[in-house]
Amino acid sequence: MKVNMHTSHPSAFISSTFIDLQEERKSVANALSDMGLNVNALDIKPASTDSSKNEILNGIRESDFAILLIGDRYGSILPRMTGSDSLSITWWEYNNARKFGKPIIAYFKNMRGHDSYGHDDIIEPTYKKKRNLFDRFRKIVTNRHNPAYFSDILELSDKIKRSIIPTYRSGVKELNLKNTQLALKISELETEIEKLKSASNNRTIGVKSDSSKPILGGLIGLGDLSKYR
Repeated sequence: MKVNMHTSHPSAFISSTFIDLQEERKSVANALSDMGLNVNALDIKPASTDSSKNEILNGIRESDFAILLIGDRYGSILPRMTGSDSLSITWWEYNNARKFGKPIIAYFKNMRGHDSYGHDDIIEPTYKKKRNLFDRFRKIVTNRHNPAYFSDILELSDKIKRSIIPTYRSGVKELNLKNTQLALKISELETEIEKLKSASNNRTIGVKSDSSKPILGGLIGLGDLSKYR
């Protein structure tokens, strides 16, 4: 986990479809806040505008890790924002989190109800396309991140609190190790520089000492040089 050293508190980016998982997003944000973590770009609604796109990307870039929530909706496909006619906003956010090297913690919601908000609209022309893409996305996330499952916001909040702290601590440990290794490397380089300086000074002294001999010898042999002018 990469720890952001530009902020006083670690921060997270929450990625999910928006309409169906609003309560889950709020639950995660509250759990993170209780642990002293910041949340970036929580209430950004997907929109095909450059300002919202940049805000989302900045939110991901400035975060220490991303939390991915997946229900049963693939979500909106907005080529103007994602540059793709197949990626959903959530998949696009996921790809950017990976691009920026952010650790990703994934949670899948156990779907029990059949409310219209929790699923893609079956009468939508792109419904079959979205279902196929959604299945691919779930498989990718499952294979890469071994997601946890939850049934309600209380269970999700509990799992967030039990998984975030170990993840963040591992990131701090990794950062401390890198800092220690960097300090050792700097010390080695400083020692090498001092050795090079010392060797260079010795060579300079030796050159001056040796070069003076033939010059003096030549002057002695020539005697009065004025007649050679």
